[in-house]
Amino acid sequence: MSTLRKKRQYKIGLLIGVVLSIISVFFLYIFNYFLLFDAFINYEGAFEILLVISIRILLLSIITIYLFTKWFKQEAQYLSDIPFLLGLFFLILIFGKVVDLFWDLTFFTFNTNLVLFIVKIRYFIIIFEVAPLIYLGFEVIFFRLEDKYTKLKDKRFMNLFRAKLIVLIVGIESTAITFIPNMTILGMVLPIILIPSLAGIVYIFFLAYRLKRLRVIKPKILTIGFLLYMISNIFRPVMQNILGETATYIIVVEFVDVCIFIVIFLGLYKKT
Repeated sequence: MSTLRKKRQYKIGLLIGVVLSIISVFFLYIFNYFLLFDAFINYEGAFEILLVISIRILLLSIITIYLFTKWFKQEAQYLSDIPFLLGLFFLILIFGKVVDLFWDLTFFTFNTNLVLFIVKIRYFIIIFEVAPLIYLGFEVIFFRLEDKYTKLKDKRFMNLFRAKLIVLIVGIESTAITFIPNMTILGMVLPIILIPSLAGIVYIFFLAYRLKRLRVIKPKILTIGFLLYMISNIFRPVMQNILGETATYIIVVEFVDVCIFIVIFLGLYKKT
């Protein structure tokens, strides 16, 4: 298959994925229009929540477009390329934040079962968010093992092996989320899924900085950025206990994350 044809297929695939996601989000909001409208009338701070999350979505969109543009400018495109994997992470995160916005505005309006269903959907999105980062991390880990296991030097074998590991991890986590019966247990599972993944990513970027790998990005800045992102996720429950389930809590934590993702973008931006 020619490089040009492959590039076209990748563009079409991404476009279809984005369009289908937009349609899903559109119907989610349309079917709950009156609840959202009511939230803006009765929920103090609803406009501020919309504003800060919209700023974050805009920032994530800029990062995503930058990464995919960088990827498509390459002479050849591979699904294991750093710009693609990071772009996929940010693309999924965008739709995660759109679901977060819906959740933040309608939290008090649904019954327990529907709340559990919506939160599970968000957790599934989180699982798929971190999957590209874990896949990227395996490259650095396997690089250290190449001298010990020569088969890992075979790029085709390594990519297939990484893909199988990711499918296994995503499958186990998704199954666990599916069968969790209540919000209490679900709340305890999220740190188990998210924090170790982010901690692993921090270590991987730090390792890449030490080994002078991943030269198309700035691993040192990304180490700091994702470390801050991990810390912000650890302190979210603390802030929630201090401020309560209020608009102020959401605005504060989202603003902090906006600042953190500016740092991450600085780590991703590198002139070629």
